[in-house]
Formats: sequence, C-alpha cells, structure tokens
Amino acid sequence: MERRKFLKYIGYATVGCGFSACSSNNLFDFPKRDRSSEPTQGPPANFGKLEKTNLTIGFVPVTDSTPLIIAKEKGFFQRYGLNVGLKKYPDWSAVHKDLLSWGIDACVALFGLPILTNFGSAKAPVISLMMLNRNGAGITFSKKAWQGAIRASTEYYNFQDFAYSYRKYIKKLAEPLKLGIDLTNSMANYTLLYWLSAIEINPDKQIKLIEFPPSQMVYKLQAGIVDGYCLDEPWNQRAVVDQSGFTVYVNRDIWKGHPGKILATMGPWAEKHPTTARALVAAVLEACQYCDQLENRQSIAQIISRSKYIDTKVNYIEGSLLGNYNYGGFDQKDRFEAIPDFNLFHFQDTDYLKKPNHANYPWRSHGVWLLTQMIRWRHINRRQYPKDADKIIDRIYPVKIYEEVAKALKIDLPSERMRVEPADVFVDQRAFDPSQPVNYLNGFDIRADRSQVFAAVN
Repeated sequence: MERRKFLKYIGYATVGCGFSACSSNNLFDFPKRDRSSEPTQGPPANFGKLEKTNLTIGFVPVTDSTPLIIAKEKGFFQRYGLNVGLKKYPDWSAVHKDLLSWGIDACVALFGLPILTNFGSAKAPVISLMMLNRNGAGITFSKKAWQGAIRASTEYYNFQDFAYSYRKYIKKLAEPLKLGIDLTNSMANYTLLYWLSAIEINPDKQIKLIEFPPSQMVYKLQAGIVDGYCLDEPWNQRAVVDQSGFTVYVNRDIWKGHPGKILATMGPWAEKHPTTARALVAAVLEACQYCDQLENRQSIAQIISRSKYIDTKVNYIEGSLLGNYNYGGFDQKDRFEAIPDFNLFHFQDTDYLKKPNHANYPWRSHGVWLLTQMIRWRHINRRQYPKDADKIIDRIYPVKIYEEVAKALKIDLPSERMRVEPADVFVDQRAFDPSQPVNYLNGFDIRADRSQVFAAVN
C-alpha cells in the first residue's frame, strides 16, 4: 500500500496567520443575498450577536456535502443571520489545505482530518463541530472483475461466501489489484481496508491504492488506470448508469452507520467566534433534518446536481438519495435494492440507530475507532496507542457547542459520549468497545506490522 504523507498539505497549518486571515468580513466577494428562499419564520433559537456574518465554507462535489448545499439553497444560513459563500474544491487535499492555511472559515471535511492533524507529527488545531451524515459510500469494480466471476454482494449467500470467491479471484491475478481512493485518511479508505482484511486480503501486500479526485475516478476506471475504487456517491452510481463498472459492496454493509463527513473548522476560530459557531451548527443541523425527510429527496437531487455543486446528471444522484440503489452489472440487468438508509443525514429508525441517538452527534468513540485504524495501518507516527488519547479526542470534538445547539432545537441527546458498536453492525462480526482500544488493536491478524504488539503509552 502506498502511504501518502499528510505533510503534502499540513505545512499550511500555520496558526500564527489564522486570525489575520479570517477576521475580516470582506475577504470574499459575496453575492447579494437572495431573500426569496429564506424561511418565513425566525430561527427557533437566538444565540446572541454574531461576531462574524459573512462566511466562506468549502466543499467537495460528493453527495455527503448535501447538508451545506441545502442550508444555502433553502435559507437555513440566512435564518440565523449568516451570509455564506460555498466554495467548491476538486478534492479533499485542496479543501483541507485551504482550511489549514486559514483561507476559509469552515468546510465539509473527511472524518479523519482532525484525528490526523491532532495526533500526527505535524500539528494543527482542527476540530469537528458536528457530523454531517452516516454511510454514503460504495465499492465499484470494473468489467474485468465481472469477467472474473465476481458479482455484487447481494448475489452471495453471505459474506463468507463472497470472501471465498474474491480470494480466489485475487490469487489468479498476475499483479496487485489497483484500487482508487479519494484520500488515505478518508472513512471510505478505512472501511475499504477493513473490508479487505476481513476477506483475509492484506492490502499492504496484495493491493495498490492510488489517490484521485472523486469526480475523476470514473474516467480512471474507464481508462484501466484503476481496477475499482471505494468512494462516496454519486460516483459509484455514475459508473453503473454509464456501464463503466458495477457496485460490489456498499460501505453501509461493512459498518452499519459508520461516520461520514464532518463540519470542520479551526479550534481558535471557534473560540474567537463562539456565537457564530453555534449559529452555523444550528443552520446545518436544521438542513440535515430537512435532508432526511424523504419527501424532499427528489428536489434535493435536482438542486445538488447543478453545475455549481456536484455538476452531474440527476439520475446519477437519485438512486442513492431515494434509497433505490442499483448495483448494476454487465449482463444488461438492473439490480435494484431498497437501501433507505444509504444516505443518513439526521435520523432514520434503523436496527443500529434508535432515538435519542442520531447521525449528527459527535461520538468520541468514533474518534477512538479511527485512531486505532490509523495506528493499525501506520498512517500516523504512532506505534502505540497514546494514553492521553481521550483528552485529545475531547478537544477535537467540542461537544458543548453541539449540545447547546441541539437543546435549543429541542433535539434529544444521547446519554453518553462513548458508544459500544455491537458485532452485528460490522461485516466480520467483530464488536468494538471504545474502552478497550489496545485489545481491539491487538485482535487484528492483518495490520501493517503483524509482529508488533500494541500498548497504551504516553
């Protein structure tokens, strides 16, 4: 596996330039506010006078960015007195780099960004204000895999049946399989690594991972540069619709309810703009609630497909948003499956998410899980689990901001911040207890260095 170093953009995280870059309300040329889409009623909560009203928020063209787009288009930002300009970036490295250089106020970010910047060798005070979604990704393979008798997961008796077939396929290949990913520290990548190792495939030895911008991945698949990829929608469904590939697995079936994207900012920014931060979270949280009302999904697909947002055909987006997911294939047959929780932006009643739990709550335990995986695959310069991890993770998720907003919006909160993930939510039936991270790490047979025994150290 190629280990791409975060240093390619972490160098821009110079805290000293932070406030001089972000403090002005006139840094960006904002369009004149369009009041036609604003809600007719005032906000349910007033957090006080905003320290800053004009914000620039970055996003990447994937369906996970939907809450920010809807907050802009449906007037939720304006409802809280915010004039937000959304800035589109081609890939996650670019938007992360701009956040770390204080070029934007906040962004849709990969779930792994604050863990990486706070635990990695190059420090940056990135925090996660809230979760934006759960699930939302899939694994797409090319026609070559189809010709090798690989089919979608839905056509196998169980995971063990699929794993046996896939191991046979991999052993027949003359060279390592090339799989595309959006970035090393994405949840799409970590669920892919988890899936491969559960199949008993060592991604360090048997797979070559290659990074490409999400919107370019279908072209790389068509050109044979990659044999498949693990990515957020709509880029899996586009491959299916265009007959460029077929979906072999959805990440929801690797870990039901896994974290998606976050609303990220810099810690000092939130400290300087506490009221603005709360107004921002409130607007996005209301947008997340709107996005999970199924009657809104059709119009949402129309909105986010526009050129200034995801810039793609509506039918590439509809399948995952409407929960009518097409796995596809190369035999001229559609393979639709009902997956209403493929995109989960706030709450749906599922077997893994029950009230008062909801998708936007920043569980500290999810950060613990991701830290174990970064250590497992040597994506950070840590060879042991740090004893001060809980303290750092608490700083990464300033839950007080989120809890104050949720209470103001009359959203019930979970009773605890550490959530045990039961065995039945993972594809390999391996439970995760966040209070035992070292035992969890040592339980994996496939990892970057099998000879190493993990322990908790300072």
